[in-house]
Amino acid sequence: MKAIELAANARTAKKRNQVKALRHAGRLPAVIYGSGEGAEQLEVDKKGFQHMMASTSATAVLVDLTLDGKSRLALIQEVQHHPLSRQPLHVDFREVRKDQQVHVTVPLIPVGEAVGVKVSGGNLEHVMRQVHVSGTPAALPEMIEVDISELDIGHTLHISDIAAPEGVDFLENAGNPVFSVSRPRVEVEETPAEGEEGEEGAEGEGEGAEGEAKPEEGGSDKK
Repeated sequence: MKAIELAANARTAKKRNQVKALRHAGRLPAVIYGSGEGAEQLEVDKKGFQHMMASTSATAVLVDLTLDGKSRLALIQEVQHHPLSRQPLHVDFREVRKDQQVHVTVPLIPVGEAVGVKVSGGNLEHVMRQVHVSGTPAALPEMIEVDISELDIGHTLHISDIAAPEGVDFLENAGNPVFSVSRPRVEVEETPAEGEEGEEGAEGEGEGAEGEAKPEEGGSDKK
């Protein structure tokens, strides 16, 4: 995974009104953990941070932070957003070493069209959309592409069927399903139950028989 460069400054604003003023000035408050000296207060340019996040589709973002003229490698641990505007309010960075094994989550992306969908009209089911992996920062992928073109109806691809990128280990159960193709759903039209029309006809015949019986009763009265 390639680190994205981002400039940062030490932050002195800590009180609520100071942090609010910092945001109004276009700065984003942040902290960085993992240096062994506790959390360090930082600030970064808000627009620069948003541009960086918009430029990547990765769920785990590796950042090359420039702080006090020094380069520090870090993963974005958490971004807090405003509940309505969804604007970023605060960022947590986790510092990592180049040779450190880190655990992150990366998306699983299907490549190709499953034969069971293309030929037989089946339905592709994306069972697992993300996978937990372990590796050094440089080895970590932004995403893992999975070839599903040979997947037929009733077949399933599991974690064990996917080749992990070099230097990366899957932290999931090997038997976990990732993609599968199910049979197409068939809509069955509702048809009238057998014998319903016959019963109605029988009732009609009965009414006719009763109607014929009345004149006979009337004829016997005339005699």
